[in-house]
Amino acid sequence: MKTSNPAALGLFLVIGLALGVAGVLIFSSATLFHPQQKCIPYFDGSLKGLNPGAPVKFRGVTIGKVDQILIRHNQPSEDFAMPVIVAVDKKLVQSKSDETLQIGSQAHVNENIRRGLRGRLDAESFVTGVLYVGLDMVPVAPPAVFHQLKPEYMEIPTIPSQVQRLLDHLEQVDLPGISAKLTALLARLDTSLGHLDLPQINAGVTNLLGAANQLLASPELTNSVQAARRTLEQAQALLARIDGRVDPLADNLTNTLFEAQKTLADMRRGAQNLSDLLGPDNSFGSDLTQALEQLSNAGRAVADLAEFLQRNPNALLAGRKKPKE
Repeated sequence: MKTSNPAALGLFLVIGLALGVAGVLIFSSATLFHPQQKCIPYFDGSLKGLNPGAPVKFRGVTIGKVDQILIRHNQPSEDFAMPVIVAVDKKLVQSKSDETLQIGSQAHVNENIRRGLRGRLDAESFVTGVLYVGLDMVPVAPPAVFHQLKPEYMEIPTIPSQVQRLLDHLEQVDLPGISAKLTALLARLDTSLGHLDLPQINAGVTNLLGAANQLLASPELTNSVQAARRTLEQAQALLARIDGRVDPLADNLTNTLFEAQKTLADMRRGAQNLSDLLGPDNSFGSDLTQALEQLSNAGRAVADLAEFLQRNPNALLAGRKKPKE
């Protein structure tokens, strides 16, 4: 009988122990080198589609995972909210944020809750229905509601998710009534279609299409279109000519109006000067009156001389005769 080798047995035990320790270190390295912060949100709706290991995201960025999904935990008997324990990776959060999301202590969590930190269930895909826990800073958040009887985990208040709101609205929809109305509508539509004379309608549509085709292919329509095109071209040419003549005509009219305005201004100044010249305060009026009187006297003298010469034509040769004493 061959005896066992103690050295080989001891070496085998040492290697097995080393492999076991290495396996434990490998599987626990995530927790060992990445400390976890356990938090608990309570959800009022169904947790269907949420599984352990599902991601925990802050505004779409993964910061942890779902650790446990419970039915009841540390809550009043009349409280039927569903608790979910999530593990947030502190090192991951610190590497992706500075002061936006601090969860190192209850004071930090309370401050973030006061600023609007809320949790909700969001869908990874509406097709698969897989859910994850989403955290967000809600600007106008509803009042925080807490469920724990005694502080065990850091509790994060929740709000209804969009999926839950959609499901609540769908529950309020009267689907049987809508189905009955659709069935009645389809029945009436089927009855109405049965009363239609489809061959006659088909024949009428065929005749209409034939008439339209004939009209489009007729030479009268082609000639009318060509005539309309020629008319449009002539109208465009006429407008271009009118446009070319309107501008010079407008310039000449503007110049004429300017000259007329200038002439009227000159006439106005001449009338004003004549009015000032003939005014009562000007001596030109009296001088003109005196000159006119002298001119009148001279005219009368010339008239007397002419009358005298008419009576005495020889006076220019013999001179004026002295009157008899």
